[in-house]
Amino acid sequence: MSKLSGWIQVITVSSLLVFLSAQIHAAEIRGRADVPFKKGLFSSGPDANLRQQALEAAKLSAWNRYTSTFSPSQLQSYRAVEQEILAELNEYIIDINILDESINPDTQLYTVSVRASINEAALASSLNNAGTEAANAQYGAGELFSFMFVAREVESHKSFDERRTQVRMEDSELSARQSTDMGRGGATLTETQSDLSKVTTGGSTQRKANEITYRVRSAADIDAAIGETLAGYGFDVVGYEDVVANCGGAAPDKIRQEFTLTDDISGETRKDSIDAARACEVNYFAMGTMDIGVQDIDPVTGNQRVHVSVRGQVWDISSRLPRRIASVGPIQYAGLGPDADVATRNALRLSGETAARTLVDQLNARGKR
Repeated sequence: MSKLSGWIQVITVSSLLVFLSAQIHAAEIRGRADVPFKKGLFSSGPDANLRQQALEAAKLSAWNRYTSTFSPSQLQSYRAVEQEILAELNEYIIDINILDESINPDTQLYTVSVRASINEAALASSLNNAGTEAANAQYGAGELFSFMFVAREVESHKSFDERRTQVRMEDSELSARQSTDMGRGGATLTETQSDLSKVTTGGSTQRKANEITYRVRSAADIDAAIGETLAGYGFDVVGYEDVVANCGGAAPDKIRQEFTLTDDISGETRKDSIDAARACEVNYFAMGTMDIGVQDIDPVTGNQRVHVSVRGQVWDISSRLPRRIASVGPIQYAGLGPDADVATRNALRLSGETAARTLVDQLNARGKR
């Protein structure tokens, strides 16, 4: 073998190792287990078998903490293969390190804390396969859900001073005194009069509501976040633009325009939207606003922080009269980022995901799912 071909093989193997290492995505998460033990005749602590049981319990604790971070769509896929994954958990936990262990002779508890490394690439492959099978089996089985949320921020804010009206009332009273002096030189007549007045003041104060106008931002992040969350809960999401294109209804631009002037749209516009969604056989229709508010600095991370206030409602439109069956807000969420734009997008996405989960929880509570 020539030196050149040998170097080529070394470079090829090295490149392959780098490539493979880049493909292995590992997440580290901690777990803990408390296992009771009985003191033995020759030992006051747990034996090797009990320590191994505690280690396995701590490993499962770390795994459960990891799966608790799943999105609804990930969780749905995971539930389909959960037992298979738990049976081969060592295929997904590629490393386990004991961080701390302690023995409490008084309570007879053995405690162990571990840090587990999760093979996310292997897990993603299993979830993708499960998700594909579930999607093929359930496609078209979910109820249709459409929504129209508007992201907006204040463009102008006009406030008015208090208007004070004063009323002054004045009453006057004239009193007179007359006297006569009869003397040798003749008679003298003296008259005296005085004014007595009383003043009463009062009035009223009038306050005029502030006038706020908004400008609309792109709702792409909101639509993606809400749509993904609803799909994860088993709904078939229908874009409102598709409803308008196929069944008519109030144009999205008209809805956005009305929301720039007020916190609610006209009854006519809402009716047009709901009638169109019903004509397209949609079961649930949601509408609301996300107001981008104060920007400041997060005291913990030092990043830009943006607050978003969410309001929304869901109607069951499966019958002739729409019934409001869920609502959210107004409630605020905050997003962080290196600049205001990134922080705003993160806040909008977080607001969309959380609002959608809140609405679905209310639907579940009413037995609508």
